[in-house]
Amino acid sequence: MKVQRSFARRLTIAAGIAAVVTAGTALAVSLSPAPKLVTNTTGGKNQNPTIDKSGKLIAFTSNATDLGASTFDADGSGNDFRLPLVSPPQPSCVNCSNADGNGEIFLWRLKGKGDAEPANSMKQLTFTTGGGFEANQAPDLAQKGRYVAFASDRDHTGGNADGNREIFVVEPATGAITQITSSTSGGSNANRAPNLSDDGSVLVFDSTRDYNGVAGCTLADGTTACDNADGNAEIMLWDAKLAKLFQVTVTTGDGAAANVRPRVSGEGLFVAFQTTRDFALPASGTCTLLDGVSPCGNAGAGVQNGEVMLWDRNLNAFTQLTDTTTAGGCSGAGANERVEISKRGKFVTFQSTCEAQLNPAPGCGSCDGNDEAFVVDLKARRMTQITISDGGFNRVPRIAGGGGWIVMESNADYRHLNASHAKVLYVIKRSTKPGTGGYSGPGQVLEDPASALVQSPKTKLIVVNLVGGFNSSVEAFGVSTGGRFFTFDNNKAVGNQEVWLLDRNR
Repeated sequence: MKVQRSFARRLTIAAGIAAVVTAGTALAVSLSPAPKLVTNTTGGKNQNPTIDKSGKLIAFTSNATDLGASTFDADGSGNDFRLPLVSPPQPSCVNCSNADGNGEIFLWRLKGKGDAEPANSMKQLTFTTGGGFEANQAPDLAQKGRYVAFASDRDHTGGNADGNREIFVVEPATGAITQITSSTSGGSNANRAPNLSDDGSVLVFDSTRDYNGVAGCTLADGTTACDNADGNAEIMLWDAKLAKLFQVTVTTGDGAAANVRPRVSGEGLFVAFQTTRDFALPASGTCTLLDGVSPCGNAGAGVQNGEVMLWDRNLNAFTQLTDTTTAGGCSGAGANERVEISKRGKFVTFQSTCEAQLNPAPGCGSCDGNDEAFVVDLKARRMTQITISDGGFNRVPRIAGGGGWIVMESNADYRHLNASHAKVLYVIKRSTKPGTGGYSGPGQVLEDPASALVQSPKTKLIVVNLVGGFNSSVEAFGVSTGGRFFTFDNNKAVGNQEVWLLDRNR
């Protein structure tokens, strides 16, 4: 990578109340902390990174084919990730073998673990052939770093002869791979989007397969047998301690879009997801709107909006966090989507085009139906629109497990940190504490002059930018529980997709 050192200098992290970044000119800018380049390949893609709570481990998918030289730096140009007393500085890979260039799962290690796994090194976790880049995808690293879940159409254990997509878990310390699901047909939609609790003992995913008849599989009530005869997407949960599979949702219709992309809280007791289905009384449980009283409802003729749901395992209780109707830009499965959850289900973030319904004027300003970011405080039963922008987008707001920080991608110009409206990453502290003048409130950022709200001068905001704009092709960011460490992929000004690490304290 001949451009890497100059590229790193052009990355700008701005923290504070005001900054303007232009080509070659920076005003009132703090250049610390700075992101570090983790992978350094000469071709292919390195994507979907996920990080542990310590910021010392990152799992990702790569189809780089220059790994036979046991390095992620085949051309010898060096890596901007500099570690004291480490030589060579580029990340080595002692077991890399990916001659056909299909997507494999890798683990990067910041701190050494003996000679076999030195500091700043890569370890290949899956070894398959065929399938292209999609062969092994969607890795999710448990916050304690012991397990990586992923979706794959390869046969890792001898249990996937038909090559549909199944859910697997690999233990990096031993390399042992466990096949969690065993199903047939369904292709790439069979079992998707795995997500682990902090210790890796609880795994959620969505599935179009019918697990009726699978030993021990029950609905959320713990007794009724699983049932998905119509093959739409349902939310599933695997409890490793109980060695038991649960079908969380019981719905019909809308195929692979019905119930998707689940996220489990750190301790494994709450699950958030997106649904287009009507949750009147799922699995003998209860379901209410955010007010805790009104019954759930997403019925109606035609296509229902995607709504955000939360499930409490202990109570078998569902809460429908959004309740919108088809109107203007607020329409379809993507109306409310990309849900993320903090520990104990305290906070849930998502993006929405339904600001006019969720936060009516004048709160939402021009209310133009662009993608905005929202956070729900479950204890207070309160929803807050954390981005109020004038056009453009605010996408994939991901809250850290501890609930303190949110990262998202946006092209808005908050606090004049992005005057060119390039695609950047913003890191926002979720709330502000009382200070001078007694102000306290949400960590909210405003760009829309039509809004009646006033942004707190104490809102903490960091922007990750570079001249020409940030580019994330998969909209996937990894966040540590404490919200200190972030990982993302980026190909802007580099060529191929690489993985980066940001420590917001450095």
